[in-house]
Amino acid sequence: MSFNKTIIPRVMASILGQTREVLAAEAVITVEGAETFDCDVRRLQLHDMTVIAGLGGPISLLIAFSFERSLMEAIYERVTADIDIPEDEIDLYKREAAAEIVNTILGLCTADLQNIEESIALSPPVILEDARCIHRPKNAVFASMRIRTEKGIVSVSFVGPRELFDDHLNYQS
Repeated sequence: MSFNKTIIPRVMASILGQTREVLAAEAVITVEGAETFDCDVRRLQLHDMTVIAGLGGPISLLIAFSFERSLMEAIYERVTADIDIPEDEIDLYKREAAAEIVNTILGLCTADLQNIEESIALSPPVILEDARCIHRPKNAVFASMRIRTEKGIVSVSFVGPRELFDDHLNYQS
């Protein structure tokens, strides 16, 4: 299996652009800037809530969006502003809001990254709360981007190649 690392900058650019658009449209949150990091580290540090999804086909990456609590609260408040949420379902709605934002961003990215010969599969998101890090599997590549907004930070981490993981995003040795 050969993984083309040169795809990562193109995916990062698409995700940054789509994150900017989706946060502005869905949550009225402005992206103020972003920094990218070449991460040949053993583990990625995470924020309060992390949503992981996979892009298959020619992209072959797992992508983790890790939200600071302040940003996740702002997204939740905005996307649920018009509905009454029972107190015992607030955490569920926060997780669903995070998953929906990530699904929207990655879904829009598939159009940016579409290759005529191959379609890009998008796996369902997996949500991690209060996890502190992701350890790099053997043979994996890490890259990371920190997106700063007026409400907090979302760190977007890229783990490739996708074929190292099953459909439930578990590492396959």
